[in-house]
Amino acid sequence: MASARWRFVFVGLTIVLVLALLAIRLWPTSPHVGLSQAAAIQIAWAHVDQGATGVSSAEVRHDFHTGFDIPIHDQTWVVTFAGQWHLLCAGGCDPTTEWVAIDYDTGEWIASQYSYPSSR
Repeated sequence: MASARWRFVFVGLTIVLVLALLAIRLWPTSPHVGLSQAAAIQIAWAHVDQGATGVSSAEVRHDFHTGFDIPIHDQTWVVTFAGQWHLLCAGGCDPTTEWVAIDYDTGEWIASQYSYPSSR
């Protein structure tokens, strides 16, 4: 009778231990904390061309593809600036935007590009 009880306790503890180890293994890890939005904007200001008047948006994009021959980044801050850049026009130009991509983890500049309004 005593050996049956010890066997039951041993099997019960083994099951609990296996379930606990499985739960620890499958428990989601906390997300990696990368660059804050304020830090990404500050870094992006250093890479935007003159003519920028303000930030239109700043968002984290996953699996970001720049459109250039640059590898896809898992997480990227894309900061979009409003402004007026006189690049290929003489006189008055329509306002354009420029986005600057910053690596979410390292804060390194990835790429920048102008976006032109489609109403030309």
